[in-house]
Amino acid sequence: MACGCGRRAGSTLTASGGTATSYTYKVTLPSGEDGGTYLTPLEAKREVRRAGGGTIVRVADTPT
Repeated sequence: MACGCGRRAGSTLTASGGTATSYTYKVTLPSGEDGGTYLTPLEAKREVRRAGGGTIVRVADTPT
């Protein structure tokens, strides 16, 4: 029997039956302009590093 390692979850329901909250990461560059929105914190950190600074804000996405 396979362990299922590396597979993605098939559902976004939590153990209590509610829906899980997903997040995106919004980058603001040092100049004040928008640096974009990223799906993972690693992508956002790479953009901040590439730009030479900035801030990252985690934004909760509401499921539809």
